[in-house]
Amino acid sequence: MIVEFFCAPSVNRAFSEETDEELNSLAAEKELLSDGEVSEYRGIIEKVLTTAEARFPDFAADTGTTVNVYLVDNEMIHEMNLSERGVDRPTDVLSFPFLTLREGDGKIDEYDLNPDNGAIMLGEIVVSVEKMKEQAAEYGHGEPRELAFLCCHGFLHLMGYDHEEKKDEEKMFPLTESILEEAGFGL
Repeated sequence: MIVEFFCAPSVNRAFSEETDEELNSLAAEKELLSDGEVSEYRGIIEKVLTTAEARFPDFAADTGTTVNVYLVDNEMIHEMNLSERGVDRPTDVLSFPFLTLREGDGKIDEYDLNPDNGAIMLGEIVVSVEKMKEQAAEYGHGEPRELAFLCCHGFLHLMGYDHEEKKDEEKMFPLTESILEEAGFGL
């Protein structure tokens, strides 16, 4: 699993090559994240996404996968939610798949592979840090668990899972909890 990590307000800037010191100072520009949170959150995200990817060994066995993760504020995710989904409010997580998959299955061709490393480019996950923090307090289970949940949820959407209908929800939510438990973020 390759996680390309981006942080608001500079969402056009990849952080994968930056040092933790540079990450912290850039994130602190907007005070979206405190010192230390960027590296902590990156570790949580990488752990849960790596654990989730392992649930699909036949899918990514040869080349692995790449996911872009954006940590943004409510204002930015609100704009994205409105422009992409027509929903005029902030949300906690959005997923933008690059592939058309159904529950971890689908056709992959050469255009779906990163030319630099051969990894399957799954898509993007956008998390509102503000919503994540609000929900962690509301649900009483802490920010690491909430961030892990949102990233896992987003990853499963990239893999073609949905929860619009009850039968789909009954597949997606237990899988989410199982992945979170294995990654150390269970309830």
